[in-house]
Amino acid sequence: MAVVSVKILHDGWGASDNAGQKTTFTVVYLVEVDDNNDGPLRVVNASAGGVRIPRQGESYNIGNEWSNNAVVNKKTPTPIDDKFWHVTVNYGPKGGGNNPGMPEGEKVNGLDDDLEPTDDPEEEHVDESVTTVNVTRAAERGAYIGQIDLPVGNSNPWDPGNFDATGFKPGKPSVSLFATGDKFGRITNGVPITNSVFTPFDPPPEISYNQIRITCGFNADGWNTDLLRYVNSINATEILFTGFVVGGIKAAPYTCRFMGVSLSGPRVKNGDIFQRIELEFLIDPLFGWRLDILDRGYCVNANKVSEGAPAKNNIVDAKGNQISEPVLLDGNGDVLDLETQQATYLRYAVYPEIANMGQITDFTTIKQVIKGGL
Repeated sequence: MAVVSVKILHDGWGASDNAGQKTTFTVVYLVEVDDNNDGPLRVVNASAGGVRIPRQGESYNIGNEWSNNAVVNKKTPTPIDDKFWHVTVNYGPKGGGNNPGMPEGEKVNGLDDDLEPTDDPEEEHVDESVTTVNVTRAAERGAYIGQIDLPVGNSNPWDPGNFDATGFKPGKPSVSLFATGDKFGRITNGVPITNSVFTPFDPPPEISYNQIRITCGFNADGWNTDLLRYVNSINATEILFTGFVVGGIKAAPYTCRFMGVSLSGPRVKNGDIFQRIELEFLIDPLFGWRLDILDRGYCVNANKVSEGAPAKNNIVDAKGNQISEPVLLDGNGDVLDLETQQATYLRYAVYPEIANMGQITDFTTIKQVIKGGL
């Protein structure tokens, strides 16, 4: 019931050095035991006569050579006789690699917070990712640049026409040379997009832009259901994402939405049972998650009841006919005075807004936060 000897075999000792990949090593050990009932659990970490099978995560250091870039990420014991075993040890890049017998992309070891290999799933570093997501929405605001008049009877599709950088009559909106933005990428000189008589287009034109998706995943031996209360909430204060990948990303107030949480398990790794938790955030740096709706309509406030509209009067044209297109309003139920204003937007908050979202965007402490409660 003991290990008699451990030897390194030259037969089976090899390496693979492929272009564009880190070098991997294979070492085969011969292990002798004194009882044919001794099994793989005993021999996979056998030690005798000053020679031992290396442990998971140890650097390659065999004979007269060594490499800190290759660590143990797989050990395979195979019986060859009643009391003799071969133990094949594969070394590869930290965190896993394409070693013999390993499915492509499989991660044998995780990395801990110090970016060193670990077999303890709860010590593994948080996985983080940042991607951009293309979305479309109505284009209600933009920088007015001017207008282009095409010549009469123009038959040349490449003729750019005559560009005129003047504003509408009576002078609003003002003309901009180009669109300017703030540090978050939001346009700062935007005006409502309308035709030249200040009527919004129906349907409005659409624009395409990118939102920023941030995800993190980690292993834990439990979780707190309080996290579900955060789903669909919006940050009421500026937040900072902290972590190995996301470090330095900021979200202005009302621009980050906590999209959701997923929980899966139980999972088992190296005999440890744990759960997998994943969080997802979506940042809309251009428009945020509040709704700014252009105030426009067919009616104005009234002191008497008009047909079909209590306390409202229908807006009519010079002939007394109901208008067929909405006009800009001033936020108080009256037609907008274009001499003093360019537009009024009505702002609505449609998601819960919280001030403490930042405690779940620090991925260096997220495990402790989840365990401790929110």
